[in-house]
Amino acid sequence: MAAPYPADRLAAVLCEAALPPTYRIFPERFLQTPLGTAPGDSRFCAQADGFSLLYSTSDLATGFVEVIVRDRFTAQAPREIRLKEVTQRAWAQISTLPGTQLNLLDLRQEGCVKMGIPTDAVKARNHAAGRALGRTLYKHHGQVDGILFSSRLTGEDVYAIFDRALDKLSVMDTGWLAEHPELPAILSRFDMRLKTG
Repeated sequence: MAAPYPADRLAAVLCEAALPPTYRIFPERFLQTPLGTAPGDSRFCAQADGFSLLYSTSDLATGFVEVIVRDRFTAQAPREIRLKEVTQRAWAQISTLPGTQLNLLDLRQEGCVKMGIPTDAVKARNHAAGRALGRTLYKHHGQVDGILFSSRLTGEDVYAIFDRALDKLSVMDTGWLAEHPELPAILSRFDMRLKTG
Protein backbone atom coordinates (compact mmCIF):
# COMPACT_ATOMS: atom_id res chain seq x y z
CA MET A 1 0.00 0.00 0.00
CA ALA A 2 1.38 3.42 -0.97
CA ALA A 3 2.28 5.97 1.69
CA PRO A 4 0.06 9.00 2.36
CA TYR A 5 0.40 12.02 0.10
CA PRO A 6 2.13 15.06 1.66
CA ALA A 7 -0.36 17.41 3.31
CA ASP A 8 0.68 20.39 1.17
CA ARG A 9 0.11 18.51 -2.08
CA LEU A 10 -3.30 17.34 -0.92
CA ALA A 11 -4.27 20.84 0.21
CA ALA A 12 -3.33 22.25 -3.21
CA VAL A 13 -6.13 20.36 -4.93
CA LEU A 14 -8.65 19.69 -2.14
CA CYS A 15 -11.77 21.82 -2.40
CA GLU A 16 -14.93 22.02 -0.33
CA ALA A 17 -18.06 22.27 -2.47
CA ALA A 18 -21.66 21.21 -2.71
CA LEU A 19 -22.40 18.56 -5.31
CA PRO A 20 -24.47 20.24 -8.03
CA PRO A 21 -27.35 18.29 -9.58
CA THR A 22 -25.63 15.37 -11.31
CA TYR A 23 -26.73 12.17 -13.01
CA ARG A 24 -26.09 8.55 -12.21
CA ILE A 25 -27.03 5.65 -14.56
CA PHE A 26 -27.36 2.20 -13.02
CA PRO A 27 -29.20 -1.16 -13.42
CA GLU A 28 -32.97 -0.72 -13.14
CA ARG A 29 -33.26 -3.39 -10.44
CA PHE A 30 -31.71 -0.86 -8.04
CA LEU A 31 -34.21 1.90 -8.78
CA GLN A 32 -35.47 1.82 -5.18
CA THR A 33 -31.93 2.33 -3.80
CA PRO A 34 -30.37 4.89 -6.19
CA LEU A 35 -27.54 5.79 -3.79
CA GLY A 36 -26.52 2.20 -3.17
CA THR A 37 -23.03 0.98 -3.96
CA ALA A 38 -21.18 -2.32 -3.80
CA PRO A 39 -17.53 -3.33 -4.30
CA GLY A 40 -16.72 -3.55 -7.98
CA ASP A 41 -14.12 -2.76 -10.60
CA SER A 42 -14.03 0.88 -11.69
CA ARG A 43 -11.53 3.65 -12.33
CA PHE A 44 -10.69 4.28 -8.67
CA CYS A 45 -11.29 0.91 -7.00
CA ALA A 46 -11.24 -2.82 -7.55
CA GLN A 47 -13.70 -5.35 -6.21
CA ALA A 48 -11.12 -6.69 -3.75
CA ASP A 49 -10.32 -3.27 -2.26
CA GLY A 50 -13.04 -3.37 0.39
CA PHE A 51 -14.67 -0.05 -0.46
CA SER A 52 -16.90 1.32 -3.19
CA LEU A 53 -17.65 4.55 -5.01
CA LEU A 54 -20.67 6.25 -6.52
CA TYR A 55 -20.01 7.90 -9.88
CA SER A 56 -22.14 10.76 -11.16
CA THR A 57 -21.75 13.11 -14.11
CA SER A 58 -22.54 16.73 -14.79
CA ASP A 59 -24.91 15.83 -17.62
CA LEU A 60 -26.92 12.78 -18.66
CA ALA A 61 -25.09 12.53 -21.99
CA THR A 62 -21.74 12.03 -20.27
CA GLY A 63 -23.30 9.42 -17.98
CA PHE A 64 -24.69 7.59 -21.01
CA VAL A 65 -21.32 7.57 -22.77
CA GLU A 66 -19.37 6.58 -19.63
CA VAL A 67 -21.70 3.74 -18.64
CA ILE A 68 -22.98 2.36 -21.94
CA VAL A 69 -20.91 3.53 -24.91
CA ARG A 70 -17.29 3.72 -23.71
CA ASP A 71 -14.93 2.97 -26.67
CA ARG A 72 -17.18 0.51 -28.44
CA PHE A 73 -17.59 2.53 -31.66
CA THR A 74 -13.90 2.90 -32.48
CA ALA A 75 -13.70 2.45 -36.28
CA GLN A 76 -17.10 0.76 -36.24
CA ALA A 77 -20.29 1.29 -38.21
CA PRO A 78 -23.21 1.22 -37.81
CA ARG A 79 -23.29 2.81 -34.35
CA GLU A 80 -25.93 0.67 -32.67
CA ILE A 81 -26.90 0.24 -29.01
CA ARG A 82 -28.96 -2.80 -28.09
CA LEU A 83 -32.35 -1.69 -26.82
CA LYS A 84 -32.09 -3.81 -23.67
CA GLU A 85 -28.95 -1.88 -22.66
CA VAL A 86 -31.24 1.11 -22.23
CA THR A 87 -34.44 -0.55 -21.01
CA GLN A 88 -32.58 -2.39 -18.25
CA ARG A 89 -31.15 0.82 -16.79
CA ALA A 90 -32.46 3.65 -14.65
CA TRP A 91 -31.22 7.14 -13.84
CA ALA A 92 -31.09 9.27 -10.74
CA GLN A 93 -30.35 12.94 -10.30
CA ILE A 94 -28.47 13.54 -7.07
CA SER A 95 -26.92 16.39 -5.12
CA THR A 96 -25.62 17.05 -1.63
CA LEU A 97 -28.06 17.54 1.22
CA PRO A 98 -28.97 21.20 1.87
CA GLY A 99 -26.17 22.95 3.70
CA THR A 100 -23.79 20.04 3.12
CA GLN A 101 -20.50 20.10 1.24
CA LEU A 102 -18.02 17.50 0.07
CA ASN A 103 -14.24 17.52 0.35
CA LEU A 104 -13.28 16.78 -3.24
CA LEU A 105 -9.88 16.16 -4.75
CA ASP A 106 -10.01 18.29 -7.92
CA LEU A 107 -7.96 16.49 -10.55
CA ARG A 108 -9.18 18.48 -13.53
CA GLN A 109 -6.72 20.52 -15.58
CA GLU A 110 -3.40 20.70 -13.65
CA GLY A 111 -4.68 18.81 -10.60
CA CYS A 112 -2.57 15.70 -11.24
CA VAL A 113 0.58 17.77 -11.67
CA LYS A 114 -0.02 19.65 -8.41
CA MET A 115 -0.72 16.39 -6.61
CA GLY A 116 2.26 14.59 -8.10
CA ILE A 117 0.30 11.64 -9.46
CA PRO A 118 0.38 10.18 -12.99
CA THR A 119 -2.23 11.57 -15.37
CA ASP A 120 -3.06 7.94 -16.18
CA ALA A 121 -5.02 7.93 -12.92
CA VAL A 122 -7.77 9.98 -14.55
CA LYS A 123 -7.12 9.66 -18.29
CA ALA A 124 -5.98 6.14 -19.16
CA ARG A 125 -8.19 3.31 -20.39
CA ASN A 126 -6.20 1.07 -18.04
CA HIS A 127 -7.37 1.75 -14.49
CA ALA A 128 -4.33 0.53 -12.53
CA ALA A 129 -3.04 4.01 -11.65
CA GLY A 130 -6.51 5.24 -10.68
CA ARG A 131 -7.12 2.25 -8.43
CA ALA A 132 -3.81 2.78 -6.68
CA LEU A 133 -4.80 6.40 -6.07
CA GLY A 134 -8.22 5.39 -4.74
CA ARG A 135 -6.73 2.86 -2.32
CA THR A 136 -4.26 5.40 -0.95
CA LEU A 137 -6.90 8.08 -0.49
CA TYR A 138 -9.32 5.70 1.18
CA LYS A 139 -6.76 4.29 3.61
CA HIS A 140 -4.67 7.35 4.45
CA HIS A 141 -6.83 10.41 3.77
CA GLY A 142 -10.16 10.00 5.53
CA GLN A 143 -11.00 13.67 5.04
CA VAL A 144 -11.34 13.13 1.27
CA ASP A 145 -14.97 12.42 0.31
CA GLY A 146 -14.35 11.92 -3.38
CA ILE A 147 -12.59 12.83 -6.60
CA LEU A 148 -13.62 15.37 -9.23
CA PHE A 149 -12.14 14.70 -12.65
CA SER A 150 -12.84 15.21 -16.34
CA SER A 151 -14.37 12.44 -18.41
CA ARG A 152 -11.79 11.20 -20.89
CA LEU A 153 -14.70 10.59 -23.30
CA THR A 154 -16.53 13.94 -23.23
CA GLY A 155 -14.38 16.27 -21.13
CA GLU A 156 -17.28 16.99 -18.76
CA ASP A 157 -17.09 16.77 -14.97
CA VAL A 158 -17.36 13.38 -13.26
CA TYR A 159 -17.67 12.88 -9.51
CA ALA A 160 -16.46 9.72 -7.75
CA ILE A 161 -17.81 9.74 -4.19
CA PHE A 162 -16.45 7.30 -1.61
CA ASP A 163 -19.00 5.13 0.21
CA ARG A 164 -18.05 6.81 3.50
CA ALA A 165 -19.58 10.09 2.23
CA LEU A 166 -22.86 8.78 0.79
CA ASP A 167 -24.81 10.05 3.80
CA LYS A 168 -24.10 13.57 2.52
CA LEU A 169 -26.05 12.92 -0.70
CA SER A 170 -29.70 13.36 -1.58
CA VAL A 171 -31.80 11.99 -4.44
CA MET A 172 -33.62 14.69 -6.39
CA ASP A 173 -35.38 12.52 -8.97
CA THR A 174 -35.29 9.06 -10.56
CA GLY A 175 -36.72 7.31 -13.59
CA TRP A 176 -36.31 4.75 -16.35
CA LEU A 177 -33.51 5.59 -18.77
CA ALA A 178 -35.60 4.57 -21.78
CA GLU A 179 -38.21 7.18 -20.80
CA HIS A 180 -35.87 10.11 -20.12
CA PRO A 181 -36.79 13.04 -22.40
CA GLU A 182 -33.13 13.74 -23.22
CA LEU A 183 -32.45 10.26 -24.62
CA PRO A 184 -33.40 11.00 -28.28
CA ALA A 185 -31.13 14.05 -28.34
CA ILE A 186 -28.26 12.06 -26.83
CA LEU A 187 -28.58 9.35 -29.47
CA SER A 188 -28.69 11.97 -32.21
CA ARG A 189 -25.71 13.89 -30.79
CA PHE A 190 -23.48 10.82 -30.98
CA ASP A 191 -25.01 9.44 -34.19
CA MET A 192 -26.32 6.30 -32.49
CA ARG A 193 -29.49 4.28 -32.85
CA LEU A 194 -31.19 1.63 -30.79
CA LYS A 195 -31.26 -1.92 -32.11
CA THR A 196 -33.94 -4.37 -31.05
CA GLY A 197 -33.06 -8.01 -30.43
